[in-house]
Amino acid sequence: MSPAPRLGSGAGRVGRRAVLVTLTTAFGAAALGRIPYGGRVRLKVPWGLASVDPHALDDPAAALFADAIADPLYALDASGQPYPTLAAELPSRVSRGALVRLRPYLNTAHGLALDARDLLFSIARSRARAGVCVLSPFADPVPARDDGLAVVFPGADPDALALALSSPVTALLPRKFSPARPDGTGSFAAEVGSGRLTLTRNTRAARGAAYLSRIEVSRARDMADALRSFEVGDVDVGWLGPGLHRPRPGAWSFLAGRLGWVILRTGAQAREWGAPGVAQRLLDGIGAARLKHLGLHRVPPARGTSAWGGPPGEILVADDAAHLTEIARTLAGHLSQPGHEVRAAPRSPRVVREAAQNGRFLLLLDFVRPLGPTNEHMLLALLAAADPRLAQRPPKLETGDPRLVAQTLPFGVVGELYIEGAHVPQLHGVDGWVLGALWFG
Repeated sequence: MSPAPRLGSGAGRVGRRAVLVTLTTAFGAAALGRIPYGGRVRLKVPWGLASVDPHALDDPAAALFADAIADPLYALDASGQPYPTLAAELPSRVSRGALVRLRPYLNTAHGLALDARDLLFSIARSRARAGVCVLSPFADPVPARDDGLAVVFPGADPDALALALSSPVTALLPRKFSPARPDGTGSFAAEVGSGRLTLTRNTRAARGAAYLSRIEVSRARDMADALRSFEVGDVDVGWLGPGLHRPRPGAWSFLAGRLGWVILRTGAQAREWGAPGVAQRLLDGIGAARLKHLGLHRVPPARGTSAWGGPPGEILVADDAAHLTEIARTLAGHLSQPGHEVRAAPRSPRVVREAAQNGRFLLLLDFVRPLGPTNEHMLLALLAAADPRLAQRPPKLETGDPRLVAQTLPFGVVGELYIEGAHVPQLHGVDGWVLGALWFG
């Protein structure tokens, strides 16, 4: 196993082409003539795999795999500047605003041709979901005259628009898109099954097909299942570590950037204990030492008390997310006190989602996905998780600490989750978590 994990570029990806250059240098692929095509990677993750929605804010599967399935129109280079990916060029200033034109001959993995109508659909769909965070400053686009591949954003500044359209939650999707059958222009075609996700090299990929032939992902029943599967050789990448009982021989550790934030919501049943800032104050009383084994990062040392003083009851959590369930059980143990006991309550994702929307719960453990690499993206994501209307008029807040943001919201940030674990030494590129750039050699 390597002596220390390495932090990849997951929080601020710079595109597959740039990553491939890095991989070529790092692994001497240039001396080999090329990075070899082919191979299958097997994963087991403690997250639900029933669907993948690139426009969703609370979808861990999208945080892990959407970049392999769908692309936004622009991406950010190493200096944070946008460059065209699916767009023919950067937005151009026109009399009515900013014009965005798609590259010609774009097709999805399932063979659907894309044009301006799909772009209009994608912007509207994204705006109704997580994209509201980055698209709210812009008016709805309209079709460009005499150009079936272009739209105009009325009154938009071209530079600001390019930055907004580089967010992964603004990915271009076909008009017939379904999260249960996700389709896009990414390096892989996706097939969702019962507790499984299969990614197959997309030969129509707009930015280049994957090097691997397949990535087979299955859902872990619990955290031990994910670690045990890697230890005994059933999978090629281990979630959080190199094994359950002992490290798998030869395994390499990796740390591949931020997956998202775990938040603890307080609902109407919490009464006065549901006031903004209460959840964060309690979580700050738990401390890093008690949460480190759960893969949570940026958790400060304990200060204050974690004793829950509200009514006894449940911490709702999605029953298909073993990682969240384990965190909920740990939190319940640290929050409970006599007469005010709370317990983890795994429920179907639909039940948890409905409770989060209507507010009829005591406590609820949830996930928030990054919108991009900056502190502003972090602020917008957390505000939208509390109320999408807040993200449309965000306050000025000069902080990179999500806990300070949560002090004004009806939830607390438990910690940041990173994509981390171990992998077989023959697999290269895991540190960047750009799945189209993974290769065996």
